[in-house]
Amino acid sequence: MKTMKSFKPVLATLLLIIAFVACTNDASTKAASGTNDTSAAVTSSSGNSTDANRETPEANKKLVKDFIQSLYGDKDSTAIDKYVADNLKTHNPLLPDGKENLKNGLRPYWENPHIQKTKVDIKQIIAEGDMVWVMIREVAPNGKVFARVDIFRIENGKIAENWLVTQGEPKESANKNTMF
Repeated sequence: MKTMKSFKPVLATLLLIIAFVACTNDASTKAASGTNDTSAAVTSSSGNSTDANRETPEANKKLVKDFIQSLYGDKDSTAIDKYVADNLKTHNPLLPDGKENLKNGLRPYWENPHIQKTKVDIKQIIAEGDMVWVMIREVAPNGKVFARVDIFRIENGKIAENWLVTQGEPKESANKNTMF
């Protein structure tokens, strides 16, 4: 049982590296890629006074774009301190909550000399209230393409909660649509 407990942080780190390493993008896809920037209208049926204190959807989108580019594209480890709340709640079952656990999980990514700095290929970004959804096209160092969707909840100008969904691009599709 002790061996399994010590393996969980390693497995969590490997999964984070796999998910985030794929943020690299080759030059040929950069020229062909475009970002589709869509913002949903802010609606609040609750009339809750905390809604008035929320940042605007546009400000939340900018915060998330800046965070993603700084952390994953520029490999800037200080982005976590700048953009992430101390009590970060993550929905990755292999990564414990908290800003420090995110730093520890991503350290191998930042320290890997084979992962180059790049412009993150954001395909879609949508915000409503304190929530931001981002679709990213990732190309792993081995050339495999992934579609990644990150969902962020913003609180007091910081990322307070995160969900991540990643899917590899198949070689063949049952339709002519792309994943992006």
